[in-house]
Amino acid sequence: MASDVPDTAATAEATEAARVQALHALDILDTPREERYDRIVRLAQRVFDVPMVAVNFVDADRQWTKAETGLAGLRSTPAEDSMCRHTVQQPDTLIVPDATADDRFRENVFVRRDPHVRFYAGQPLRAPGGEQVGSLCLFDTRPRRLSADQQSLLREMAGWVERELELQRELDRAAEVQQILMPRTAPHVAGYELAGRCVPAREIGGDFFAWHPVDGGRLQLHVADVMGKGIPAALIAASVRAMLVGAAQFNDQGTAFARVAAASADLLSDTGAFVTAFSARLDPATGRLDYVDAGHGLAFVFTADGHRRLERSGPPLGVFPDDSWDTRSTVLQPGETLVVVSDGFLDFFPSLEETLERALRADPAGMAAQELVDRAIGFARRHGHPDDVTAVALRRLRRADPTA
Repeated sequence: MASDVPDTAATAEATEAARVQALHALDILDTPREERYDRIVRLAQRVFDVPMVAVNFVDADRQWTKAETGLAGLRSTPAEDSMCRHTVQQPDTLIVPDATADDRFRENVFVRRDPHVRFYAGQPLRAPGGEQVGSLCLFDTRPRRLSADQQSLLREMAGWVERELELQRELDRAAEVQQILMPRTAPHVAGYELAGRCVPAREIGGDFFAWHPVDGGRLQLHVADVMGKGIPAALIAASVRAMLVGAAQFNDQGTAFARVAAASADLLSDTGAFVTAFSARLDPATGRLDYVDAGHGLAFVFTADGHRRLERSGPPLGVFPDDSWDTRSTVLQPGETLVVVSDGFLDFFPSLEETLERALRADPAGMAAQELVDRAIGFARRHGHPDDVTAVALRRLRRADPTA
């Protein structure tokens, strides 16, 4: 007859597997240090008057340290040496007044050797689903205890770490949505190559680009940059993008932009934001580009002889109420390439021309659109980009090109 007693070993194994899975879902392991976590451990060190504090996450076979103070260089620790692996198995705070008197810890490497830990207190850190994935922990080199009030404060500070984890998860979701809004493939336009890419400085940002067909077989391009970074800029960018794409479907270039300016005026005024934008409409048959440049000023046409910089046609959106923007025109000749970037590229060298020259390391006019974009974005990533970076390239193929 089968026993009704649950298999405790199997249950414990399943619980541990779920815990580790929840930890991995956070995507926190092996990430760079972040001030928002460092700030918490520094504050805990002062509040509890201990020499060492850490935010540790306990994986299946190791402990990984996200933030620490007083434990310089501590990053990855074998699971068998982790004191926090005991904490994640506890329902609440684990307090060890004197590790040398505790059978679980007296032989621990951190107790027997430097830093010679005597006191340990660990508060479990829970993932959004409730799984205990790590610990906010205090260490001291002398025995001590925590009062009830101090234990309550440690729980509260662990809650701060948990809120940062939840915020990170929400930011990751927002980043996924923002990437979905970006074009994933370029439309086929006979005789042309088109490529674009956007990389935010944080999880999400205020840069965006878009392209879509409009009446008459023409192609519409948009590149815009909302002042600022992060969530506020991303929310404004999503709104302005929808306005630009919607207005361009049913209006000529100048009218479409004027309607976007009017529709976004209250949003930009209320938030104190402004948006630089480049919006262009291509007639593939002739290569004619009708465009509005609202304070962007970062659009170039690369030719066999060099480049020409397209003129601005007015200020950014949101700077002056009731402003207007001229529609300007240029012609993209066979072999020429339109390149539009965001001002994140201005962080590297005094002039954008110098930045692009260093980034591309070749003649842009003879470069495929995708290669040009990949080189520009790759340069920004290698050199670290404090601002969002976007690059879009539209190349008109030479008639002798077999792909034209």
